[in-house]
Amino acid sequence: MNLLFAEDDVLLAQLFQLQAQQAGYQVCWVENGDAAVQQALSYQHDLILMDVQMPIMDGISAMQMLRQLGFDRPIVAMSAEEVTETGFDLVLKKPLHWQQVQQQLAQFEVSPSVSLQVPAELKEAYISHVEQSLQQLELLASQEKWQEFAAIVHQFKGSAGCFGLENISELAHQFQTSWNTIPAEQKLPRAIWFLEQCKACKLR
Repeated sequence: MNLLFAEDDVLLAQLFQLQAQQAGYQVCWVENGDAAVQQALSYQHDLILMDVQMPIMDGISAMQMLRQLGFDRPIVAMSAEEVTETGFDLVLKKPLHWQQVQQQLAQFEVSPSVSLQVPAELKEAYISHVEQSLQQLELLASQEKWQEFAAIVHQFKGSAGCFGLENISELAHQFQTSWNTIPAEQKLPRAIWFLEQCKACKLR
């Protein structure tokens, strides 16, 4: 099966490509919805895995454009949030775990079950990414740039669990659950609490 994987998180894409290829899939990776539409219309791919939040064109807009153009192959949404738009054949909840992904893909083509570990060098690269992102979050919090702050936390929610950092993913989930409803004066204390909790997590 040839998969088109549309995802703007580079490390998450690398992990998925590695695991899928080791399980016998062919994978083409693109990092935005516009590129996904162009690749999909080549009809070289059996199934599209589409991240919902991407730059240039988001995954929902890309799916809707493909459906309007008559694309009838399976399109699977990937999101840390609920997806209610019609047009997707399936919704995978982030963080993605390969065994669960493979079970879901079996709906479209029967494939052998393969258990894979996250390569140490890729996990180390992701941990370094998290450490750098936490430093960036500290700066954003000091400047009260909450839109950029929340975007990074959203990325943690969707990808950290894939690399075995379920504690970071869960903290990000807790943060997002209340972030949009708390008063403005509580955002800085909440952000500081989140950063302190993340720093207390054992990453290695």
